[in-house]
Amino acid sequence: MATVILSPHLDDAVLSCWQMLTRPGHVTVINVFAGVPASLDRPAWWDRYTGATDSGERVRERIEEDRRALALAGRTAINLDLLDEQYRAADQTVAPLAAQLEPLLAPDDRICAPAAFADHADHALVRRAALQLRTAGFPVSLYADLPHATAHGWPAWVTGKRVPATKDLAAGMWERRLAGTGIAPAEMVPSVHVLDPGEHAHKLEAVCAYRTQVDGLTEFVGRPMADREVLGYEVVWTLPRGLTAGRASASSPAASGL
Repeated sequence: MATVILSPHLDDAVLSCWQMLTRPGHVTVINVFAGVPASLDRPAWWDRYTGATDSGERVRERIEEDRRALALAGRTAINLDLLDEQYRAADQTVAPLAAQLEPLLAPDDRICAPAAFADHADHALVRRAALQLRTAGFPVSLYADLPHATAHGWPAWVTGKRVPATKDLAAGMWERRLAGTGIAPAEMVPSVHVLDPGEHAHKLEAVCAYRTQVDGLTEFVGRPMADREVLGYEVVWTLPRGLTAGRASASSPAASGL
């Protein structure tokens, strides 16, 4: 069974799924919102924040950064031409996204998609597309999307720290976000991977390849990317198989209710 990591942007797979990228086996990354914008009057907001003067050129820079970062894990990516939210003039809907993804998947591929802890429409769209593909029979897992998932730190059950459940803000926020999947918590099986020092150093080398993004991400979390409390853990939830009578097209009426 091959793994297909759905990365909303040109860095999410490396930031959140390093242990998956570096383990043996076939792993493919699909960068979903990797389209190059055209005809913008000025750089979009995140591009301006990270110092870009031209959004089209910035996306081309980010594609090259992602190529170099993934190469450190021996992986390559498929880049879709969908536009990042900051470049879109109209809303992106889920059904066409799922329909574009499905032909890229083999029947037994395991999809790994963001849990959408990021307060970002693109992460939520990719999660919804993965859940829609789950109703078509594909096995699906969700990953904690970093560094956004650690905006309130790590849940105590990830790090092993002793924190009263009523004071574990991170755990409460994660639980609230995961409730949006419509899947019962008892059916979502989490696994925690603690990066050892060698893995962590290798991951940081790859993260630093995203030269245009590192400063902005550091400012977002208020801590250096090298802090183990930012990127030193990775969490994946295995979801139960979708209950279907057979594989249907993800764009069929029966599969488009999400």
